[in-house]
Amino acid sequence: MSIRPLLRHTLLTTALLSILALPAYATTRTLQLAIGSEPTEGFDPMLGWSHGSYLLLHSPLLKQNEDLSWRSLLLSQYQTSDDGKTWSLQLKPDLKFSDGSPLTAKDVVYTYNHAAASGGKVDMGNFMQAEELDPLNVRIQLKAPQSTFINVLGSLGIVSADKYDAKTYAQKPIGAGPYRLVSFQPGQQMIVEANPYYAGQKNDFDRLVFVFLDEDSAFAAAQSGQLGVVRIPPSMATGPVKNMKLWVRPSVENRGVVFPTTPAGKKDAKGYPIGNNVTADVAIRRAINVAINRQLLADQIMEGHAIPAYSAVQGLPWDNPDVVFKDGDIAKAKQILTAAGWVENSSGIREKQGLPARITLWYTSGDSTRRDLAQALRAMLKPIGIEVDLQSGSWETVERNMHANPTLFGWGSLDPMELYHHYSSKAAGVEYYNPGYYQNSAVDRHLQQALDAPTWQQAVPYWQQVEWDGTTGVGIKGDAAWAWLLNIQHTYLTNSCIDLGKGAPEIHGSWSLLNSLDSWKWTCH
Repeated sequence: MSIRPLLRHTLLTTALLSILALPAYATTRTLQLAIGSEPTEGFDPMLGWSHGSYLLLHSPLLKQNEDLSWRSLLLSQYQTSDDGKTWSLQLKPDLKFSDGSPLTAKDVVYTYNHAAASGGKVDMGNFMQAEELDPLNVRIQLKAPQSTFINVLGSLGIVSADKYDAKTYAQKPIGAGPYRLVSFQPGQQMIVEANPYYAGQKNDFDRLVFVFLDEDSAFAAAQSGQLGVVRIPPSMATGPVKNMKLWVRPSVENRGVVFPTTPAGKKDAKGYPIGNNVTADVAIRRAINVAINRQLLADQIMEGHAIPAYSAVQGLPWDNPDVVFKDGDIAKAKQILTAAGWVENSSGIREKQGLPARITLWYTSGDSTRRDLAQALRAMLKPIGIEVDLQSGSWETVERNMHANPTLFGWGSLDPMELYHHYSSKAAGVEYYNPGYYQNSAVDRHLQQALDAPTWQQAVPYWQQVEWDGTTGVGIKGDAAWAWLLNIQHTYLTNSCIDLGKGAPEIHGSWSLLNSLDSWKWTCH
C-alpha cells in the first residue's frame, strides 16, 4: 500500500515537537507513546475510565490472564457461595493507594456501593450490597446469581472512601494502579509516574508520557524515532520502519452489521423509526452472511491483520464451536434468495412482491476502516441482486437511523455479557444495545440460564446455545441477526528495545494495550 498520503506529515509541526521535548530524567526510564485519543471523561472509575479497558491509574480486585482465567490483584483469596449469590473477598494486607494512604475493606465497600448508586454509569449487574466484615474482609450480596459478576471484580477500579469527591476526582484521581497521574494537558499530553505502592508486578518504565496525536502524525513521529510505542491502523502495518518493531496483538475487537429484524412501521421513544421490510426477511440476512467473503476483507482491507468472524464472540470460550460456515458463496446466496421468492428484475435487483432488495448501510464518518468495509460489502452484495446505498454520519446521526437500517458497528469484549447486550429482547433499543430489536424467546431463555449459572464456566454451554441450540438461535442456521465480519488485530510500532509482553486478548477501545502493562520490559542494557 502506498504511504504517499502520509508524507505530508513527516515534517512534524512545532507544536508536536514541543509536546515531545520533555526534560531528561537522569535516574528514570521514560517511555513516550501514542496509543489513542485522549480520555476526555477524566479518570474516574465510576464514569467508566478503568471499567473494562484500562489498568493504569487504578486497580480492580482481579486481573484476567492470557488464557482468560483470573488471578488476584488486590485479593489474597475469594470464593462464592453454592447458590452464587454471595461473594466473600479477603484483601491482601498492607495495601496502599498511590498517595500512601491505606486501602482497606472500607474502600472496596464504598467503591462498589457507590458504583451501584451512580445511575447506571457502571454496569453492576445483580449487585445488591457490599458489607465490611473487618479491615481485610468484604461480603458482596447479589440479588440473584450472575455468572458474569467476576468481570465486575476484574474491571472496577477501587477508589478511596475518604478522598473520593465526585466533583474533582476525575481530574485528580487517587488510585491503586501501577502509575499515578503527574499532569494532564488536554489536547496535548498526559504524564504518569510509577506508583511505589502498587501491589502488582512492576514493569521497567518509571514514567509514561502519552501524547494525543492523529494516526498520521503519530506514525510520522514513530518514523522519526520520537515515540517508543505507537498504535497504527493495520493499513499502515505494511512495511518495515527503521529501528522500530511491529507488534500484532490478538484482539476480540470486531466489526459487524446489525440488521433490523422487524418490519417497518414503529418508532422508539425518541421518535426514531424501527424496522426494515427488506431485512425483516431472514432469507435476506442469511444470503448477505453467505455472500460476504470475510477472508478477502481481512486480506485486502486489513492487510492480513484480521481474522474472519462468524459470531460476536469469535474464538472465546463461550463461542459455539459449530459457528463457522462457508462464506463468499455467491451461488448459495442466490439460491437462498430465489427459494424465498426474491427474483431478479430487469435491472438485476431482486424483488419480492414488488419490494426491491434495496438497503441503506450506515456507518460512522471519520473512520476509514468502516468506510472501506462498507464499500467492500456493497460490491460483494451486488452480484446476488442486493443493492446497497452507503450513508455515514456522526454517532448522533447513526443513532437516529440504526433501528431502521443495517448499521456497521464495532464491538468486542472479554465479558460474555456482550451476548446479552446484542440479543436480549430486554436490551432492545437501550443505548446502542440490540439496535435491530431482535427478539427470540428461546434465545432469551438461554441468555437468562447463562446469567443464572453460579460460575462463568458453568454458564458456557448456555452462552453457546444462544448461537444455535439445535432448533433456533441468533446465527446463520437460525435468525442471522447480524453479519459478523472480522476480529481486528491491533498493530503497534515500538522501539526495538521494548518488549510489550503478553496479556489477555485486547478489546474494543484504543487503550486496551494497557491491560498488559505489568509485563512491559526494556531489553537493551
